[in-house]
Amino acid sequence: MVTIPIKKSPNQSLLTVLDSQNCKIHIYQRGEYMYFDLTVNGKTIRTGMMILAGVSLIDFNTPHFSGILFFFDKTGKNGVPYYTELGSRYQLLYFTKEEIDALKNGS
Repeated sequence: MVTIPIKKSPNQSLLTVLDSQNCKIHIYQRGEYMYFDLTVNGKTIRTGMMILAGVSLIDFNTPHFSGILFFFDKTGKNGVPYYTELGSRYQLLYFTKEEIDALKNGS
């Protein structure tokens, strides 16, 4: 598992390598909701995904991204994130496919 560092900012982009995948992540606030874009190795994977804590940000299979990204709500409420609580209450987490499989199998 990787915790991706995010700031308390209504509009941010970051570059990170996740399991040998060069990722550009864009997180932005629009009204009451936050949204997410992901580009991997120069290929757009997801744009305009509304962020809900506890819900996968990539909800489809693609050969261009492996693993799972989601926002974790430390309070356990799985609410709608707001930028003022990013990095504290809400954390952006990444799990590899192997880590997901191990969790599913109880390993």
